[in-house]
Amino acid sequence: MGGNRPGKTVYLHVGAPTAGTAFLHDALWANRRRLGDAGVCYPLSGPQEHFGAVMDLREMSWGGHRDPAWDGAWERMARRVHDWDGPTAVFSQGLLGGATEPQAKQAVAALEPAEVHVVFATRDLGWQLIFDWQEQIRHTHTISFERFVDDLVALGPAAPEPYGEMFWGLHDAVRVLGTWESVVPKERIHVLTLPPPGERPGLLWDRFAALTGIPAGACDLGGIPEDEPLSAIEAELLRRLNEKIAPALGGDYERLVREYLIGHGLAEGTDATGRTRMGLPARHAAWAAERTRELAGSLRASGYRVAGDLDELTTSRHPDTVLLPGDVPDELVASASVGVAAALLRELARANERIGLAHVQGELADVRENLDRLVQAAASAPPALQRAARRATGRRAP
Repeated sequence: MGGNRPGKTVYLHVGAPTAGTAFLHDALWANRRRLGDAGVCYPLSGPQEHFGAVMDLREMSWGGHRDPAWDGAWERMARRVHDWDGPTAVFSQGLLGGATEPQAKQAVAALEPAEVHVVFATRDLGWQLIFDWQEQIRHTHTISFERFVDDLVALGPAAPEPYGEMFWGLHDAVRVLGTWESVVPKERIHVLTLPPPGERPGLLWDRFAALTGIPAGACDLGGIPEDEPLSAIEAELLRRLNEKIAPALGGDYERLVREYLIGHGLAEGTDATGRTRMGLPARHAAWAAERTRELAGSLRASGYRVAGDLDELTTSRHPDTVLLPGDVPDELVASASVGVAAALLRELARANERIGLAHVQGELADVRENLDRLVQAAASAPPALQRAARRATGRRAP
């Protein structure tokens, strides 16, 4: 093995959690072998191991639960980097941005003597508030968007748990990168800027790949969707559903919601009601714009390397027609609910059909296996019985 020799470079993508991280996780995992062929190590043995590694490093639980498999996960990841023969390794996890200074120091020490770089992706603060609230309701929460933003604006990190510390601790680029600058030289810190969602598809990957040295064309991104916000109706319907389905689904909530609602049932069910995008409450639009300008100014003065353009943060535009989730009329929620129910029933019917076909195929496989046993048994039987077996299986005599 090559060992973690000097000259090896490791890129830690530390956030922000809702600035394209889900897309990057899917793209990196799906292309891990292609990346390896290009000299880039993605040091995971499972698609969710990045989460366990950060839970281990930060000594965190999730939803009150701590998986024993997380223990030692950061060191296991670092060991794969050490053993990599190539020049580059990439690790991505948005919760890494919340590391304390001692945790950041531990993370870097485990990867040395490789040269560690830190990457932080960000966009206009208004969009980050929208994306982060939607991420919260994807994880069983029921707080209204208006209350969520009101608290974060008025109280900052002191907003009710888990929203205040989680939002400002993970999305404030100056705060996050200030921690990492204590252990990584500022010339190794990279800020990747993003325009509003839906603009210039492929830009996130192009900038991330160029920054980390992934060769152009090395990866296949077909079928991997970029992160898009839910419409106002989708988001409000999911928030209301959480009050009923979260307790009932328990530990299966996130898997079932991700597989059957997000991007599937919700999208199909709300087609007839329109897909008006969310926007910020009007009373906070000016505040978000000013706070974004302050953040961009601090990043410009920091000396960090920028992939993109910091002006993208301050010139970001929101759609002209927006709707607050709290303003979605009840009749639209009711109509969307019917559409979602119909979509889920169609999916259930398709699943039953697949199960039925699988059952028939299983039975046919059993029949073929039994016939093969009959032929094998007949091979040593009297000639008359051999002829009967061949007739039963439709086989001719050799």
